[in-house]
Amino acid sequence: MNKIGNIDIKELADNFQTPLYVYDQNKIVENYNKLKDAFEKYYENFAIHYSVKANTNLHILKLFNSIGCGADCSSPVEFKIVKEAGFEDNKIIYTGNYESLEDFETLKNNEIIINLDDLNSFDKLLSIKKPDLISFRINPGIGRGGFEGITTGGTDAKFGIPYEKLGEAYQKALDAGITRFGIHMMTGSNNLEPYYFAEIVDKLLTISGTTLSKLNIIPEFVDIGGGYGVPYEDNEEELDLDLTARLITEVFEEKCKKFGFGKPKLIIEPGRFLIANAGYLISKVNNVKSSYKTFVGIDAGMNTLIRQALYGAFHRIRVYNKTENKHFVNICGPICENSDIFVKHYYFPEVVEGDLLIFLDAGAYSFSMASNYNSRLRPAEILVDSDTSKVIRRRETLEDMLSFYK
Repeated sequence: MNKIGNIDIKELADNFQTPLYVYDQNKIVENYNKLKDAFEKYYENFAIHYSVKANTNLHILKLFNSIGCGADCSSPVEFKIVKEAGFEDNKIIYTGNYESLEDFETLKNNEIIINLDDLNSFDKLLSIKKPDLISFRINPGIGRGGFEGITTGGTDAKFGIPYEKLGEAYQKALDAGITRFGIHMMTGSNNLEPYYFAEIVDKLLTISGTTLSKLNIIPEFVDIGGGYGVPYEDNEEELDLDLTARLITEVFEEKCKKFGFGKPKLIIEPGRFLIANAGYLISKVNNVKSSYKTFVGIDAGMNTLIRQALYGAFHRIRVYNKTENKHFVNICGPICENSDIFVKHYYFPEVVEGDLLIFLDAGAYSFSMASNYNSRLRPAEILVDSDTSKVIRRRETLEDMLSFYK
């Protein structure tokens, strides 16, 4: 792999140093349009809200805002960044969990959709303000993710109101004088199976439809969350978007008709699908060690990209200007932890000090999870638009880190 957009990777590394995150603007826009077109083909009253936690860069958010995407926030600071990026209230959803009173104080002057994770959250929100519209996040009792750590539904998940308590939640909202409602669900992440999404939407609407019909509640929207996956390995196939959209909307319309919901807005909250494969991490080989195994040590570590160490995720790695695999290696970073190993027994080209490695699919949950562990500084982020590149977050400096102590 030699280029991102039309720009040579070595040129990017020379100009901006490594480690370095690079995003392809055209790929981001392409991903958004593919997803939007797939769903709108089958259901017009549809909206995409980008899951901000996947990548919180202000310039990325401005890009999503400019192409008509909405935003889904999960913290007060994410909400403030989204507002700084120019999103209007009617394009913002807030989906938190285990919120404090201070969290809700941040939101009180804005008319946004708030998905509530628990009845206690509803009580806290009412003590701050009485919203026009209430939406509860439902845990349907099942969930699936690419890894256990990213499964957000089911009996072991910390998220959502158990579906058995759904009636109690909406009755409480009615008793408080709320007259407008929505429904929310998020059950997992990085799923590549279209039928799973149809299955979970069927269960959500069967549960909520039965309950809300008894309470004479007609939801204005149904937010089915995200979870739309991307292939991280060569042997994985891309999610069939057309089939996924068709299956979801068929079930959605069937259940809405059955329970008299009409045509509520269908909302999804993708993060990974929109930006993962548009992002790359460029790193330089610091050393090749012949030990009990061959270790390729690079200048990016688990502080730069923690997904592998955190829950065993995998990222394909390419070498600049080299394609012929010759031997098995372990690729690791400079952090003083044995978990700072990106991949083990990986069939790889012969590399030497100074070679450039490119991690694929590093646009989502990568820089946004970076840290200063071992007092390592966080890298710069670059946005490529065909033939041009610009810094969208400068490289962190020692002065930045020391400023927190002053």
